[in-house]
Amino acid sequence: MESISTASSATSVAAHKPAAWRHTVFVLLILVVYSIWAALIFTGHVVLFEYELTEGPLGNSKRIFPEKSTVQLTHGRQNIILFLHPACPCSAASVDEFHELMRQGEEDSVGKVVFFMPPSHESEWSLLPLIASVKRIPNVSIVYDSSGSQADLFGAATSGHVFIYDSRGILQFSGGITGSRGHTGDNQYFEIAKRTIIARNPKFATTPVFGCSLRGIR
Repeated sequence: MESISTASSATSVAAHKPAAWRHTVFVLLILVVYSIWAALIFTGHVVLFEYELTEGPLGNSKRIFPEKSTVQLTHGRQNIILFLHPACPCSAASVDEFHELMRQGEEDSVGKVVFFMPPSHESEWSLLPLIASVKRIPNVSIVYDSSGSQADLFGAATSGHVFIYDSRGILQFSGGITGSRGHTGDNQYFEIAKRTIIARNPKFATTPVFGCSLRGIR
């Protein structure tokens, strides 16, 4: 009887080993899959973070308001000029900050928004939400830049580029007013632009611009 019991016990142990091995393999497989998933998530966050903090190129800003521009200088008031690509998804944040900047300027400032608008896309892009958002901002006029020539005159290459000219047409600020691509809220670049408006006679300041290329989206 003892030999039979021993044989039965050995058979039970032998049957248990494959089951335990399969469980171990399953656990290891789950760990590998989880590790790959975590690595992909981490990499995605790093890429997104780098993208959000990748600034666009700054053109050669003109320190005196371009006389040949179709954007008119309003004398005696601060001129806040924003260049935008209507199809840039991250420029909605720039419009929000621009709206707040206009509130800071109150009645002493006028706003002008210049949209890159080639004739081949006007029927489509003129209906985009970004333009509708700008139209709701008080004391702001819109200019359509059909060839990009106005952007070239001012030295704007990236959507979201803001220029602040004083009442004499002298450039006081050139750059972006968001902390990163597509993000609104308190940030140091907006504060610099706000101080430029409040100070009236500030030192020239420049900040990075986070946005799409003005001519990069077709």
